Amino acid sequence: MLEWVKELARRILVESISYPTFLGESYGEIVNYYASVLRDFGVHVTVHKVPQEYVISNVPVIAGPSKPRYILLARVGSGERVLQFNGHYDVVPPGGGWSTTEPFNPKEVDGRIYGRGATDMKGGIASFTAAIAYLASTSELKELVIEGAYVPDEEVGGLTGTGYLIRELGSRPDLAIIAEPSGLGKIWIGHRGNVWLEVVVKGRQTHGSTPWLGVNAFEKMIYLAKEFVEKYKPFLESKRSSYEYDFPEAGRPTINVGGRISSANAINIVPGEASFSIDRRLVIEEDLEQVVEELKEFLNKAAAATSAEIDVKLVGKSAPALTNPNSTLVKELVGVVNRVIGVAPRLIVCSGGLDLRYYRDFKIDVVAYGPGAPSAAHVADEYIELRDVYKATEIYIEFIKVLQSLGAEGIAQRGSAAG
Repeated sequence: MLEWVKELARRILVESISYPTFLGESYGEIVNYYASVLRDFGVHVTVHKVPQEYVISNVPVIAGPSKPRYILLARVGSGERVLQFNGHYDVVPPGGGWSTTEPFNPKEVDGRIYGRGATDMKGGIASFTAAIAYLASTSELKELVIEGAYVPDEEVGGLTGTGYLIRELGSRPDLAIIAEPSGLGKIWIGHRGNVWLEVVVKGRQTHGSTPWLGVNAFEKMIYLAKEFVEKYKPFLESKRSSYEYDFPEAGRPTINVGGRISSANAINIVPGEASFSIDRRLVIEEDLEQVVEELKEFLNKAAAATSAEIDVKLVGKSAPALTNPNSTLVKELVGVVNRVIGVAPRLIVCSGGLDLRYYRDFKIDVVAYGPGAPSAAHVADEYIELRDVYKATEIYIEFIKVLQSLGAEGIAQRGSAAG
Protein backbone atom coordinates (compact mmCIF):
# COMPACT_ATOMS: atom_id res chain seq x y z
CA MET A 1 0.00 0.00 0.00
CA LEU A 2 1.25 3.47 -0.87
CA GLU A 3 2.79 5.46 1.97
CA TRP A 4 0.58 8.48 1.34
CA VAL A 5 -2.52 6.32 1.88
CA LYS A 6 -1.17 5.11 5.22
CA GLU A 7 -0.30 8.63 6.28
CA LEU A 8 -3.76 9.81 5.26
CA ALA A 9 -5.39 7.11 7.39
CA ARG A 10 -3.23 8.11 10.35
CA ARG A 11 -4.02 11.82 9.91
CA ILE A 12 -7.76 11.22 9.67
CA LEU A 13 -7.69 9.06 12.79
CA VAL A 14 -5.72 11.57 14.86
CA GLU A 15 -7.62 14.62 13.72
CA SER A 16 -11.05 13.02 14.12
CA ILE A 17 -10.39 11.98 17.73
CA SER A 18 -9.99 15.65 18.65
CA TYR A 19 -13.72 16.18 18.02
CA PRO A 20 -15.64 15.33 21.26
CA THR A 21 -18.53 13.65 19.47
CA PHE A 22 -20.59 12.29 22.36
CA LEU A 23 -24.27 12.82 23.14
CA GLY A 24 -24.86 15.22 20.25
CA GLU A 25 -21.72 17.32 20.69
CA SER A 26 -19.62 18.40 17.67
CA TYR A 27 -21.61 16.29 15.19
CA GLY A 28 -21.78 19.05 12.61
CA GLU A 29 -18.10 19.85 13.00
CA ILE A 30 -16.88 16.30 12.43
CA VAL A 31 -19.17 15.78 9.44
CA ASN A 32 -17.74 18.96 7.89
CA TYR A 33 -14.24 17.65 8.60
CA TYR A 34 -14.82 14.30 6.87
CA ALA A 35 -16.54 16.06 3.96
CA SER A 36 -13.57 18.41 3.54
CA VAL A 37 -11.07 15.53 3.46
CA LEU A 38 -13.11 13.65 0.87
CA ARG A 39 -13.68 16.69 -1.35
CA ASP A 40 -9.90 17.19 -1.52
CA PHE A 41 -9.78 13.91 -3.45
CA GLY A 42 -12.72 14.70 -5.71
CA VAL A 43 -15.20 12.48 -3.87
CA HIS A 44 -18.85 13.50 -4.18
CA VAL A 45 -20.34 14.14 -0.75
CA THR A 46 -23.85 14.92 0.48
CA VAL A 47 -24.77 15.99 4.00
CA HIS A 48 -28.25 15.13 5.27
CA LYS A 49 -29.65 16.78 8.39
CA VAL A 50 -31.99 14.46 10.26
CA PRO A 51 -35.32 16.26 10.89
CA GLN A 52 -35.40 17.61 14.43
CA GLU A 53 -38.80 16.12 15.21
CA TYR A 54 -37.45 12.70 14.23
CA VAL A 55 -34.43 13.20 16.50
CA ILE A 56 -36.59 14.25 19.45
CA SER A 57 -38.79 11.17 18.99
CA ASN A 58 -35.94 8.67 18.70
CA VAL A 59 -33.04 9.86 20.87
CA PRO A 60 -33.00 9.32 24.66
CA VAL A 61 -33.17 12.47 26.76
CA ILE A 62 -29.66 11.88 28.13
CA ALA A 63 -28.25 11.94 24.58
CA GLY A 64 -29.19 15.53 23.83
CA PRO A 65 -32.14 15.23 21.40
CA SER A 66 -32.27 19.02 21.02
CA LYS A 67 -28.92 18.95 19.22
CA PRO A 68 -28.80 18.43 15.42
CA ARG A 69 -27.84 15.13 13.81
CA TYR A 70 -26.13 14.77 10.45
CA ILE A 71 -25.45 11.91 8.04
CA LEU A 72 -22.68 12.21 5.46
CA LEU A 73 -22.82 10.12 2.30
CA ALA A 74 -19.71 9.91 0.12
CA ARG A 75 -19.82 8.31 -3.32
CA VAL A 76 -17.21 7.35 -5.91
CA GLY A 77 -17.36 5.14 -9.00
CA SER A 78 -20.21 4.22 -11.31
CA GLY A 79 -22.34 1.22 -12.17
CA GLU A 80 -25.33 -0.76 -10.98
CA ARG A 81 -23.82 -2.38 -7.88
CA VAL A 82 -23.07 -0.55 -4.64
CA LEU A 83 -20.77 -1.47 -1.76
CA GLN A 84 -21.27 0.75 1.25
CA PHE A 85 -18.88 1.25 4.15
CA ASN A 86 -20.58 2.40 7.35
CA GLY A 87 -19.10 4.08 10.38
CA HIS A 88 -20.58 5.84 13.41
CA TYR A 89 -18.70 8.94 14.44
CA ASP A 90 -20.35 9.25 17.87
CA VAL A 91 -18.44 7.95 20.88
CA VAL A 92 -19.33 7.19 24.48
CA PRO A 93 -18.68 9.91 27.09
CA PRO A 94 -15.00 10.17 28.07
CA GLY A 95 -15.34 9.08 31.70
CA GLY A 96 -12.51 9.25 34.21
CA GLY A 97 -9.31 7.33 34.89
CA TRP A 98 -7.28 8.47 31.86
CA SER A 99 -3.51 8.44 32.37
CA THR A 100 -1.83 8.31 28.94
CA THR A 101 -3.55 11.42 27.59
CA GLU A 102 -6.74 13.43 27.83
CA PRO A 103 -9.70 11.75 26.05
CA PHE A 104 -9.85 14.17 23.11
CA ASN A 105 -6.17 14.98 22.91
CA PRO A 106 -4.93 12.10 20.70
CA LYS A 107 -1.44 10.86 21.44
CA GLU A 108 0.82 8.30 19.77
CA VAL A 109 2.79 5.95 22.00
CA ASP A 110 4.69 2.91 20.69
CA GLY A 111 2.63 2.59 17.53
CA ARG A 112 -0.69 3.12 19.26
CA ILE A 113 -3.02 6.11 19.01
CA TYR A 114 -4.75 6.88 22.30
CA GLY A 115 -8.00 8.82 22.67
CA ARG A 116 -11.73 8.36 23.08
CA GLY A 117 -13.14 6.73 19.94
CA ALA A 118 -9.78 5.47 18.66
CA THR A 119 -11.08 1.90 18.53
CA ASP A 120 -14.83 2.52 18.58
CA MET A 121 -14.83 3.50 15.85
CA LYS A 122 -12.84 6.34 14.38
CA GLY A 123 -10.07 3.89 13.47
CA GLY A 124 -12.41 1.99 11.16
CA ILE A 125 -13.72 5.24 9.66
CA ALA A 126 -10.16 6.39 9.00
CA SER A 127 -9.43 3.12 7.19
CA PHE A 128 -12.37 3.20 4.81
CA THR A 129 -12.06 6.97 4.24
CA ALA A 130 -8.45 6.50 3.17
CA ALA A 131 -9.51 3.60 0.93
CA ILE A 132 -12.19 5.75 -0.73
CA ALA A 133 -9.70 8.60 -1.22
CA TYR A 134 -7.22 6.22 -2.82
CA LEU A 135 -9.81 4.84 -5.23
CA ALA A 136 -10.94 8.35 -6.14
CA SER A 137 -7.36 9.22 -7.04
CA THR A 138 -7.04 6.33 -9.50
CA SER A 139 -8.91 5.10 -12.54
CA GLU A 140 -9.23 1.57 -11.13
CA LEU A 141 -12.87 1.79 -10.09
CA LYS A 142 -15.27 0.82 -12.88
CA GLU A 143 -18.75 -0.72 -12.87
CA LEU A 144 -18.91 -0.50 -9.09
CA VAL A 145 -20.00 2.29 -6.75
CA ILE A 146 -18.31 2.68 -3.38
CA GLU A 147 -20.14 4.64 -0.70
CA GLY A 148 -19.07 5.86 2.69
CA ALA A 149 -21.86 6.39 5.23
CA TYR A 150 -20.89 8.47 8.27
CA VAL A 151 -23.66 8.23 10.86
CA PRO A 152 -24.43 9.40 14.42
CA ASP A 153 -25.97 7.81 17.49
CA GLU A 154 -25.02 4.15 17.17
CA GLU A 155 -24.11 4.28 20.86
CA VAL A 156 -27.73 5.16 21.71
CA GLY A 157 -29.50 2.74 19.38
CA GLY A 158 -28.81 4.04 15.88
CA LEU A 159 -32.35 5.06 14.95
CA THR A 160 -31.22 8.55 13.96
CA GLY A 161 -28.10 7.21 12.27
CA THR A 162 -28.09 3.99 10.29
CA GLY A 163 -31.80 3.51 11.01
CA TYR A 164 -32.65 6.82 9.37
CA LEU A 165 -30.17 6.21 6.55
CA ILE A 166 -31.76 2.90 5.56
CA ARG A 167 -35.42 3.43 6.45
CA GLU A 168 -35.99 7.10 5.61
CA LEU A 169 -33.26 8.13 3.16
CA GLY A 170 -33.64 4.84 1.31
CA SER A 171 -29.91 4.18 1.08
CA ARG A 172 -29.93 0.45 0.36
CA PRO A 173 -26.70 -0.85 -1.15
CA ASP A 174 -26.15 -4.34 -2.51
CA LEU A 175 -23.47 -5.07 0.09
CA ALA A 176 -22.26 -3.30 3.22
CA ILE A 177 -19.33 -3.42 5.62
CA ILE A 178 -19.63 -1.71 9.00
CA ALA A 179 -16.11 -0.88 10.13
CA GLU A 180 -16.73 -1.76 13.79
CA PRO A 181 -13.69 -3.02 15.75
CA SER A 182 -14.13 -6.74 15.23
CA GLY A 183 -10.36 -7.18 15.14
CA LEU A 184 -8.66 -8.23 11.93
CA GLY A 185 -8.92 -11.95 12.70
CA LYS A 186 -12.71 -11.98 13.09
CA ILE A 187 -15.70 -11.04 10.95
CA TRP A 188 -18.98 -10.36 12.74
CA ILE A 189 -21.62 -11.91 10.49
CA GLY A 190 -24.45 -11.22 12.91
CA HIS A 191 -25.46 -10.28 16.41
CA ARG A 192 -27.85 -11.31 19.14
CA GLY A 193 -31.26 -9.73 19.61
CA ASN A 194 -32.80 -8.23 22.73
CA VAL A 195 -36.08 -7.64 24.52
CA TRP A 196 -36.18 -4.98 27.25
CA LEU A 197 -39.12 -4.97 29.65
CA GLU A 198 -40.08 -2.98 32.70
CA VAL A 199 -42.29 -4.89 35.11
CA VAL A 200 -44.37 -2.64 37.35
CA VAL A 201 -45.85 -4.37 40.41
CA LYS A 202 -48.87 -2.76 42.05
CA GLY A 203 -49.65 -2.87 45.76
CA ARG A 204 -51.32 -0.51 48.23
CA GLN A 205 -49.34 2.21 49.97
CA THR A 206 -49.76 2.87 53.65
CA HIS A 207 -47.79 4.09 56.67
CA GLY A 208 -44.85 1.94 57.68
CA SER A 209 -46.17 1.63 61.24
CA THR A 210 -49.30 -0.15 60.00
CA PRO A 211 -48.11 -2.49 57.25
CA TRP A 212 -51.14 -4.75 57.66
CA LEU A 213 -53.25 -2.02 56.11
CA GLY A 214 -51.27 -2.04 52.88
CA VAL A 215 -49.98 -4.39 50.22
CA ASN A 216 -46.19 -4.36 49.86
CA ALA A 217 -45.42 -4.18 46.14
CA PHE A 218 -41.70 -4.61 46.78
CA GLU A 219 -42.21 -8.00 48.42
CA LYS A 220 -44.25 -9.21 45.47
CA MET A 221 -41.61 -7.86 43.11
CA ILE A 222 -38.95 -9.91 44.90
CA TYR A 223 -41.03 -13.03 44.37
CA LEU A 224 -41.39 -12.38 40.65
CA ALA A 225 -37.67 -11.71 40.23
CA LYS A 226 -36.90 -14.89 42.19
CA GLU A 227 -39.07 -16.88 39.78
CA PHE A 228 -36.92 -15.67 36.87
CA VAL A 229 -33.70 -16.58 38.65
CA GLU A 230 -34.83 -20.03 39.81
CA LYS A 231 -37.02 -21.18 36.92
CA TYR A 232 -36.60 -19.10 33.77
CA LYS A 233 -32.77 -18.91 33.75
CA PRO A 234 -32.35 -22.73 33.91
CA PHE A 235 -34.85 -23.01 31.04
CA LEU A 236 -32.67 -20.70 28.92
CA GLU A 237 -29.51 -22.59 29.78
CA SER A 238 -30.96 -25.68 28.09
CA LYS A 239 -30.86 -23.89 24.71
CA ARG A 240 -27.77 -23.61 22.52
CA SER A 241 -27.11 -21.84 19.23
CA SER A 242 -25.33 -23.62 16.38
CA TYR A 243 -23.21 -20.53 15.52
CA GLU A 244 -19.92 -19.36 17.02
CA TYR A 245 -20.11 -16.28 19.26
CA ASP A 246 -17.41 -13.95 20.52
CA PHE A 247 -17.99 -15.38 24.02
CA PRO A 248 -18.97 -19.05 24.45
CA GLU A 249 -21.56 -18.01 27.04
CA ALA A 250 -23.30 -15.82 24.43
CA GLY A 251 -24.22 -18.95 22.48
CA ARG A 252 -27.10 -19.44 24.89
CA PRO A 253 -29.99 -17.03 25.46
CA THR A 254 -29.42 -14.93 28.57
CA ILE A 255 -31.49 -12.81 30.92
CA ASN A 256 -30.45 -10.03 33.27
CA VAL A 257 -33.00 -9.11 35.94
CA GLY A 258 -32.89 -5.90 37.93
CA GLY A 259 -30.58 -3.69 35.93
CA ARG A 260 -32.99 -0.95 36.89
CA ILE A 261 -35.30 -1.07 39.92
CA SER A 262 -37.49 1.45 41.72
CA SER A 263 -39.72 1.56 44.77
CA ALA A 264 -40.83 4.00 47.48
CA ASN A 265 -38.24 6.59 48.47
CA ALA A 266 -39.09 6.79 52.16
CA ILE A 267 -38.33 4.29 54.91
CA ASN A 268 -41.65 4.72 56.69
CA ILE A 269 -43.84 3.82 53.69
CA VAL A 270 -45.21 0.46 52.61
CA PRO A 271 -44.48 0.72 48.88
CA GLY A 272 -47.60 0.75 46.74
CA GLU A 273 -45.62 0.28 43.56
CA ALA A 274 -42.26 -1.24 42.64
CA SER A 275 -40.62 -2.07 39.33
CA PHE A 276 -37.69 -3.96 37.88
CA SER A 277 -36.19 -4.34 34.42
CA ILE A 278 -35.62 -7.44 32.31
CA ASP A 279 -32.90 -7.62 29.67
CA ARG A 280 -33.41 -10.78 27.59
CA ARG A 281 -30.87 -11.54 24.86
CA LEU A 282 -31.75 -13.77 21.90
CA VAL A 283 -29.52 -16.11 19.92
CA ILE A 284 -29.77 -16.28 16.14
CA GLU A 285 -32.28 -19.13 16.01
CA GLU A 286 -34.87 -17.42 18.22
CA ASP A 287 -37.92 -15.52 17.00
CA LEU A 288 -38.34 -12.05 18.49
CA GLU A 289 -42.13 -12.00 18.83
CA GLN A 290 -42.22 -15.51 20.27
CA VAL A 291 -39.74 -14.46 22.97
CA VAL A 292 -41.83 -11.39 23.83
CA GLU A 293 -44.89 -13.60 24.30
CA GLU A 294 -42.86 -16.18 26.22
CA LEU A 295 -41.75 -13.53 28.72
CA LYS A 296 -45.25 -12.11 29.16
CA GLU A 297 -46.72 -15.58 29.68
CA PHE A 298 -44.12 -16.43 32.31
CA LEU A 299 -44.72 -13.14 34.11
CA ASN A 300 -48.49 -13.55 34.13
CA LYS A 301 -48.26 -17.06 35.57
CA ALA A 302 -45.80 -15.97 38.25
CA ALA A 303 -47.95 -12.95 39.12
CA ALA A 304 -51.08 -15.12 39.40
CA ALA A 305 -49.28 -17.45 41.80
CA THR A 306 -48.70 -14.60 44.24
CA SER A 307 -51.86 -12.60 43.49
CA ALA A 308 -49.75 -9.72 42.20
CA GLU A 309 -51.12 -7.06 39.91
CA ILE A 310 -48.55 -6.19 37.26
CA ASP A 311 -48.13 -3.92 34.27
CA VAL A 312 -45.56 -5.09 31.70
CA LYS A 313 -44.05 -2.32 29.57
CA LEU A 314 -42.03 -3.07 26.45
CA VAL A 315 -39.06 -0.68 26.57
CA GLY A 316 -37.33 -1.93 23.43
CA LYS A 317 -36.81 -4.92 21.20
CA SER A 318 -34.52 -5.94 18.37
CA ALA A 319 -34.40 -9.16 16.38
CA PRO A 320 -31.19 -11.15 15.97
CA ALA A 321 -29.41 -10.47 12.67
CA LEU A 322 -27.36 -12.80 10.48
CA THR A 323 -25.78 -12.67 7.03
CA ASN A 324 -25.39 -16.03 5.33
CA PRO A 325 -21.77 -17.25 5.72
CA ASN A 326 -21.94 -18.49 2.11
CA SER A 327 -22.86 -15.09 0.65
CA THR A 328 -20.55 -13.31 -1.78
CA LEU A 329 -19.72 -10.68 0.80
CA VAL A 330 -18.56 -13.12 3.44
CA LYS A 331 -16.76 -15.61 1.20
CA GLU A 332 -14.82 -12.98 -0.75
CA LEU A 333 -13.93 -10.97 2.35
CA VAL A 334 -12.64 -14.10 4.06
CA GLY A 335 -10.39 -14.74 1.05
CA VAL A 336 -9.00 -11.20 1.02
CA VAL A 337 -8.33 -11.15 4.76
CA ASN A 338 -6.59 -14.50 4.53
CA ARG A 339 -4.31 -13.24 1.77
CA VAL A 340 -3.46 -9.95 3.48
CA ILE A 341 -2.86 -11.07 7.08
CA GLY A 342 -2.07 -14.73 6.41
CA VAL A 343 -4.84 -16.11 8.63
CA ALA A 344 -8.41 -17.05 7.73
CA PRO A 345 -10.73 -14.93 9.90
CA ARG A 346 -13.28 -16.58 12.19
CA LEU A 347 -16.94 -15.95 11.44
CA ILE A 348 -18.47 -14.76 14.68
CA VAL A 349 -21.86 -13.66 16.00
CA CYS A 350 -21.45 -10.59 18.20
CA SER A 351 -22.86 -10.94 21.71
CA GLY A 352 -23.97 -7.30 21.76
CA GLY A 353 -26.02 -5.27 19.31
CA LEU A 354 -24.79 -3.67 16.09
CA ASP A 355 -26.27 -1.63 13.24
CA LEU A 356 -26.34 -4.79 11.08
CA ARG A 357 -30.02 -5.21 11.90
CA TYR A 358 -31.05 -2.15 9.91
CA TYR A 359 -29.48 -3.57 6.74
CA ARG A 360 -30.76 -7.09 7.33
CA ASP A 361 -34.33 -5.76 7.71
CA PHE A 362 -34.06 -5.12 3.96
CA LYS A 363 -32.20 -8.37 3.18
CA ILE A 364 -28.94 -6.53 2.49
CA ASP A 365 -25.83 -8.64 3.02
CA VAL A 366 -23.75 -6.90 5.68
CA VAL A 367 -20.91 -7.72 8.05
CA ALA A 368 -18.99 -5.80 10.68
CA TYR A 369 -15.25 -5.87 10.10
CA GLY A 370 -12.67 -3.34 11.14
CA PRO A 371 -9.49 -2.55 13.07
CA GLY A 372 -9.27 -2.38 16.84
CA ALA A 373 -9.75 -4.69 19.79
CA PRO A 374 -13.26 -4.81 21.29
CA SER A 375 -11.68 -4.90 24.75
CA ALA A 376 -10.18 -1.44 24.15
CA ALA A 377 -13.55 0.20 23.44
CA HIS A 378 -15.39 2.34 26.02
CA VAL A 379 -12.53 2.20 28.55
CA ALA A 380 -10.13 4.78 29.92
CA ASP A 381 -6.99 5.08 27.75
CA GLU A 382 -8.81 3.71 24.72
CA TYR A 383 -6.34 3.02 21.92
CA ILE A 384 -5.85 1.43 18.53
CA GLU A 385 -2.79 -0.10 16.88
CA LEU A 386 -1.76 1.92 13.83
CA ARG A 387 -0.61 -1.20 12.04
CA ASP A 388 -4.17 -2.55 12.28
CA VAL A 389 -5.57 0.65 10.78
CA TYR A 390 -3.15 0.30 7.87
CA LYS A 391 -3.96 -3.38 7.35
CA ALA A 392 -7.70 -2.68 7.40
CA THR A 393 -7.23 0.02 4.76
CA GLU A 394 -5.31 -2.45 2.59
CA ILE A 395 -8.00 -5.11 3.08
CA TYR A 396 -10.79 -2.71 2.10
CA ILE A 397 -8.95 -1.68 -1.06
CA GLU A 398 -8.19 -5.26 -2.06
CA PHE A 399 -11.76 -6.34 -1.35
CA ILE A 400 -13.10 -3.61 -3.62
CA LYS A 401 -10.80 -4.80 -6.40
CA VAL A 402 -12.09 -8.36 -5.96
CA LEU A 403 -15.71 -7.22 -6.16
CA GLN A 404 -14.95 -5.24 -9.28
CA SER A 405 -13.43 -8.30 -10.91
CA LEU A 406 -16.63 -10.24 -10.28
CA GLY A 407 -18.69 -7.75 -12.23
CA ALA A 408 -22.31 -6.82 -11.63
CA GLU A 409 -23.64 -10.22 -12.63
CA GLY A 410 -21.14 -12.06 -10.45
CA ILE A 411 -22.13 -10.07 -7.41
CA ALA A 412 -25.83 -10.55 -8.12
CA GLN A 413 -25.59 -14.29 -8.69
CA ARG A 414 -23.45 -15.08 -5.70
CA GLY A 415 -25.35 -12.64 -3.51
CA SER A 416 -28.57 -14.57 -4.16
CA ALA A 417 -27.31 -17.25 -1.77
CA ALA A 418 -27.54 -14.87 1.15
CA GLY A 419 -29.92 -15.66 3.98
